[in-house]
Amino acid sequence: MRRSHLISALSVCAAFSALAVPSAQAATQVLTYNVEHPTYGNIGTYTNTVSKNGNTANVRTDLHITVKMIGIPMFHQDATREEQWQNQRLVGFRSQTDDNGTNIDVTGKASAKNFVINSSSNGNLTAPPQVHPSNPWAPFVLQTDTMMSTKTGKISPVVVKDTGEVMMTFDGRQMRVHQWFVDDDKHQVVWIDDRGVVVAFQTEEQGSAINFVLKNETATADFVPAYANR
Repeated sequence: MRRSHLISALSVCAAFSALAVPSAQAATQVLTYNVEHPTYGNIGTYTNTVSKNGNTANVRTDLHITVKMIGIPMFHQDATREEQWQNQRLVGFRSQTDDNGTNIDVTGKASAKNFVINSSSNGNLTAPPQVHPSNPWAPFVLQTDTMMSTKTGKISPVVVKDTGEVMMTFDGRQMRVHQWFVDDDKHQVVWIDDRGVVVAFQTEEQGSAINFVLKNETATADFVPAYANR
């Protein structure tokens, strides 16, 4: 076979292979929560967009909160946060928060033995490698003894406990879920269904229990939830 014919044949084979084997695409899940205040009602939305590809996961969080009194905005908080995970270890983090006019920036990066955080409000911090952000997007995120505030980068030791199955009612719909308590300087609760999806969570802010209740869930057909270890 002539060299020119061989090159042509190889080019055709390469083109055919590119068409026959599609490139890998990340499976995606989008979870949107209503943010509910005990006094002011629905005050905003919290959205986790999770993209998985093999043993890696990227999580983008978008938070939009506005508190109004008599129709007049009294407080707002907007944030964009990004997490990078490898084999269920946090390897990168970035967040930008507008906290009622105060801007807070946090970045974090894993090293061999720790996780280094730079916060505009708390300076440079070093966390242990098992640190997880305070964003319960999957059950395994709760499997840690150290958490980082997604807003400020503050590091806190935590005690996490699965208290078993309970019946809960969210937006008038009753369901059986696993209940997790997360305790540091404040009490938090996470509720997870049998698929491993976080259907609601609660955190304390200035003495008020703020609920985040799943409003909408979409996922590509190939997305596999991260189930809790039971």
